[in-house]
Amino acid sequence: MKTCLIVNPNAGPSAFKKQLRNAQDHLLKSGCELKRVDTKGKGDATRMAQEAAQDGFEVVVAVGGDGTLNEVCNGLVNTDTALGVLPAGTANVFAADVHIPIWTPLKPDAIIKGAEIIVTGQRRRIDLGRARLKDGTCRYFLMWCGIGLDAAISQAKDSAAIQSRPLNYATWLIAGMMVTYDFMGTPATITTDDGVMNERVLMAVVSNGQLYGRVWRMAPEAKMDDGLLDVGIMVGHRWPSTVKHAVGLTFKQHIKDPDFHIQRTTRLSLSAQEALPVHVDAETIGTTPVEIDIVPLALNVIIPQNAPKRLFAQ
Repeated sequence: MKTCLIVNPNAGPSAFKKQLRNAQDHLLKSGCELKRVDTKGKGDATRMAQEAAQDGFEVVVAVGGDGTLNEVCNGLVNTDTALGVLPAGTANVFAADVHIPIWTPLKPDAIIKGAEIIVTGQRRRIDLGRARLKDGTCRYFLMWCGIGLDAAISQAKDSAAIQSRPLNYATWLIAGMMVTYDFMGTPATITTDDGVMNERVLMAVVSNGQLYGRVWRMAPEAKMDDGLLDVGIMVGHRWPSTVKHAVGLTFKQHIKDPDFHIQRTTRLSLSAQEALPVHVDAETIGTTPVEIDIVPLALNVIIPQNAPKRLFAQ
């Protein structure tokens, strides 16, 4: 099996990197013809994935976090090359959702188990979301596109105030606290298959999977292969509304909240009175207005044989 590893060398501590070498040996012993390429900056993983698909690689493995995974997806969209994942980032939400083992110091063999999934796992075609901005930016997303508060937090985590800190949950917490207190919510117009809504939006999340931020199952009925996107819209004003939504999500009561709107659609457009930041898979890409649609069965993925059936319609 001709396999290309696309590695973010900044992802994971030294102990992970040692286990990655063991995982590479495991793939070689399992009969894989292996090539490894390391990224140096943004956009490299997309270009490398495109080149691997064009060169006839059967599998491209993303070794990194959700950002690396998103870039690789953008390089493999609408090809037959399968995506494998060896998670090494902070959240690793896709891996957590489909039950790919995630390395931690307490689970040092997880990456070897992940390598075995690449060899023996099931292959499925799943949908991708696509976000398009007014400036021509177009990005596919595997898990979600966020508009508003969470995109502002993603933006803040890269700010000069905290960029010297290791990118971990503490970094996200600091960024969240910096942004949430002053985030006002913005009057916005949202158009979906069901019609037009006008609301004061704190955050809108367009989901392809169920899990959000590794913590919450924001779209508990979402399927990765049903040709639909699950949209969650949080309505409110300033931090008291944000806290209420966070509590609702934590205790799985958000679906009952009249200020949380959820629906399924094949497309969404959102424009706001003031431009709101937009992210895909936790990587900021610009600001509203944004148009989002579903690209059915656009990506071939390798997932565990015991991946949750609730994630799939087929």
